[in-house]
Amino acid sequence: MPDYPTRAELFQIGADAVLLRAQARPNGARLSPSEVFTEGSDINILLNAGASMAHEALYQAQERLAALLLDGANGQDLDRLVADRFSPTIVRKQASPSVVPLSFSRSAGPLPAVLLPVGARFQTLDGISFELTAPMAMPAASTGPIEAAAQSLSTGVAQNVVAGTISVFQSQSSDPNLQVTNLVPAAGGDETETDAALRRRARAFYSAVRRGTLAAILYGILTVPGVRTANVVEQLDGLGDPNGIVDGFIADAAGNGNSALATAVTIALLDWRAQGIKVNVIGASPVYVSIGLRLRFESGVSAAVAFERVKMLVNAAVNQLAPQQTLPASLITATARRVPGVIVLDDALQFPPGDVVPATGEILKTTLDLISAVP
Repeated sequence: MPDYPTRAELFQIGADAVLLRAQARPNGARLSPSEVFTEGSDINILLNAGASMAHEALYQAQERLAALLLDGANGQDLDRLVADRFSPTIVRKQASPSVVPLSFSRSAGPLPAVLLPVGARFQTLDGISFELTAPMAMPAASTGPIEAAAQSLSTGVAQNVVAGTISVFQSQSSDPNLQVTNLVPAAGGDETETDAALRRRARAFYSAVRRGTLAAILYGILTVPGVRTANVVEQLDGLGDPNGIVDGFIADAAGNGNSALATAVTIALLDWRAQGIKVNVIGASPVYVSIGLRLRFESGVSAAVAFERVKMLVNAAVNQLAPQQTLPASLITATARRVPGVIVLDDALQFPPGDVVPATGEILKTTLDLISAVP
């Protein structure tokens, strides 16, 4: 959308009009350019006030016009547009807690029966709290391990704690010898869905609306809070024909997935998969890729500033890959070419040496620290 005139441009339009009209007045009664452009003069104040009001009116008009377009609307305007133009069932995903299976065990003591109710609380050493969403019952004489589902009390990506960190009882247990831990990372904690992610889901709606298709299954997976990226792959038999099973790979904001998040996706897919089609929901594991670039720069371009821009764009491009999605070498070089003043030759990508293909259940990631300049 074209930029609207600046306040200074609007002032100039007003000044030109005033000076043009002044030419019709006799020589001693004309406004001079110096009066018009002297800050604080009466005519200067009037023209500046009018320019400011016109600038604000144009700004509001452009904002309201942008709110009618999918790529121009933001925030609540985008929520309303998606509900009106696509479907009221497409609702922005709110910040979500992380989910995790907790493992309970014991190795000493009289080993009585233990029951921990829904809501029993535990935490990490740095104070991130979780509570059971299903009761944990350990029979007498059992040493475990017994698993029970839990979720964090707060929302956001910070709740996705790593494996082995939930170890502190906040709620009292009848057996002091009982121990708790999380054998896998917590997953699914996420921030409120961004405008860009909501736009992507809205655009995918019509291709998925019939449901039962691969596109619909993928769309259904991405409606689950905490799932940031996903991929679906149809299994084939020895003759290359579909065997009725689909593998769905899921990942949260950190690229992780666990059995608790997979269970939530499996339940959600009852509304999306075709009857009789089995979807294996598999939590992804992030694999971090180091990237080395040998770039050249045009004369007058700050190499340091341009390379930092390349790093940020490459980092964003790689981290948008879905689970099981190949990282093409061309994605990295094409992204680097987007930065003005950067020259990308055939030897620009030093490593990885070519396309990176993830193993089953992996999602390829990188970080700014893993993107380096190679001399």
